[in-house]
Amino acid sequence: MKFLLKILILNFFFISSVISAELNCETFSGTWEGNKKGAGYKGDLKIVFDDKCKYKMLKSDGKILTPGKIKIKKGTKVTYKNKAGSRGKVTPEGDTLKLVNTYTGNNYKIIVKRNN
Repeated sequence: MKFLLKILILNFFFISSVISAELNCETFSGTWEGNKKGAGYKGDLKIVFDDKCKYKMLKSDGKILTPGKIKIKKGTKVTYKNKAGSRGKVTPEGDTLKLVNTYTGNNYKIIVKRNN
């Protein structure tokens, strides 16, 4: 019984530390590569974030698809907005980001992985 209690306590502290880890602009800084599915441009792309939460989304040929910015709310919730008028939710999971256009049509999804 004591062993099980120790495991539960350790799991609680581990989960609490993961949940309480606050995100910041540096968390996203760098190059992320993946693809976009849904409306508009479809295919491979690259997102390059600076350390001020701004980004440039690039097509596979290197042309800028759209610049934008992410916003971090309460240290854990992330949204994006870009110059093309799209807005949505960003879900970070390790070295993967999922961007879903939830506010302006819910019509595309981008999944990218950290490149550097």
